[in-house]
Amino acid sequence: MKAFKEIVKAIKEKESMLCVGFDPALPAQREKNAISSKYLGLGDDATARLNFCLDLIDEVFESCVAIKVNEQYVKGFSLNQHKTLTSKAFKAGLLSIYDLKLGDIGDSVEAALFHIKNWGYNALTVNPFPGNLKYIIEKAEEYNLGVLTLTLMSNPESIKYFKQSKIDGKPVYLAIAEEVKAFNGTGCIIGISNYTTENDIKSVREIIGEEKIILFPGIGAQKGDPEKAIKFGGENILINVGRAIIYSENPKKKAEEYNKLFNEIKSMKAYKLR
Repeated sequence: MKAFKEIVKAIKEKESMLCVGFDPALPAQREKNAISSKYLGLGDDATARLNFCLDLIDEVFESCVAIKVNEQYVKGFSLNQHKTLTSKAFKAGLLSIYDLKLGDIGDSVEAALFHIKNWGYNALTVNPFPGNLKYIIEKAEEYNLGVLTLTLMSNPESIKYFKQSKIDGKPVYLAIAEEVKAFNGTGCIIGISNYTTENDIKSVREIIGEEKIILFPGIGAQKGDPEKAIKFGGENILINVGRAIIYSENPKKKAEEYNKLFNEIKSMKAYKLR
């Protein structure tokens, strides 16, 4: 529950639900949406990506409550580099989520949790399909780590696994939500896309209750609709925006714009409920 309380406290104090996705791609990896070449030549690739992330924190910290660090983009980071990143985030008043979608057997889970805690992160993302979500949540609690569980993804291919497939007669994504509730996880992850309906979001929230976080990726470059998340996701939500902020010409301004947009939608929702 510690991670949940920390996130809720940050959301209320900052009047923000924005989580910025840190996906530092190298120019050799792709032509668009990559870190500036100015970061290269001052060390190895890991140093270049770290410096990009550190500068990003300076740009976005006033407008967001958390950063989500994608494991696939920070491979090669050392212990000290992870600690440098999470320490700066902490000093800026931000929570750090390590996005690795952990899903494995017991010993491997414990190894991952040990390192994630040692690196300084507050929470991690989890893939529930190995079936041991209860074990992961309980072990993460020992490390004071929050667990955000992949519940419904935004890509069209995922529909056959999360929505069309059934467990005991109910769609898999709802069965996952029930486990998050039963095992006292920190919250769920629901990707926002044309394939995610208002009813999908409402159904998950009804199952897990308000004492859980819902993290919504898919906004920004992926064109997900934030209004859908804010209107039907409940009070305690995080909306992740990655590429649209971090690779913009002015990340500070772009983060401010997204934060303002989300709060305007929230205000309209509150007005309509009166």
